[in-house]
Amino acid sequence: MGTESGSEIVGIVPAAGAGSRLAPYPGSKELFPIGHQTLHIGGFAEERPKVISQYLLENMMSAGVRKYYFIISHGKYDIVSYYGNGDSFGASISYLFQARLAGMPYAIDLATPWLAENATVVMGMPDTVIEPPDAFRLLVAAHRGWQADLTLGLFHTDRPHKFGMVGIDADANVTEHIDKPQVTTHLSWLWGMACWGPRFTRLMHTALSEQSTRGTPERETVLGAMFDRAIASGLVVKGVPFEEGQYIDIGTYDDLKRALLLYA
Repeated sequence: MGTESGSEIVGIVPAAGAGSRLAPYPGSKELFPIGHQTLHIGGFAEERPKVISQYLLENMMSAGVRKYYFIISHGKYDIVSYYGNGDSFGASISYLFQARLAGMPYAIDLATPWLAENATVVMGMPDTVIEPPDAFRLLVAAHRGWQADLTLGLFHTDRPHKFGMVGIDADANVTEHIDKPQVTTHLSWLWGMACWGPRFTRLMHTALSEQSTRGTPERETVLGAMFDRAIASGLVVKGVPFEEGQYIDIGTYDDLKRALLLYA
């Protein structure tokens, strides 16, 4: 079975990517200012810029997550300078270093030795804004209610070629996954967030270990490949559709301009 309600909840934030599609921006895209926040400074409330990864952190905190592992790589030390140990954000943040960018599953798997045996993991992209602002709370509640092994948060898109697309049946079971299909006539949901329990953690760790013994992969491994393996292995894989939700990323300059307009 999947997750027990009393298990520790841990947030994993994969922030190792180079962000080359936003070059020559001279910093980590996860710290790009999108919108504003109100801070109390010297006894006065003042508006200050808000970096995009804070939206993810706050959304995860709505689910009760206080312990985080940020995955970083060369050149991403400004993230450490900004968040520090997490105290000023009401969180406990540790950092894991990915020396070679071999794909998101390998980045996430760096946290495996640090997870409690029965840990529940939530994961989202730090260059996105997800709405509603308590989406992770709703995702975790559904995950635990189903006693699922893996639960995905789903959002509508009219640009399937940019995302991992999934299909679900009437009982919210994830039935298929296609990564960035050039054309699809039947898949309208992208997965934009995830929650999983120890069985999926072990499955992914085993799969990556086996893959590594065969040598360095020719191309980066996508996380969706692990979702496919979970479905094929008979794990309980569910999807939570956010009908009125939004998934806004800043992966390209066009996406960034859209986000800046929405959160001006």
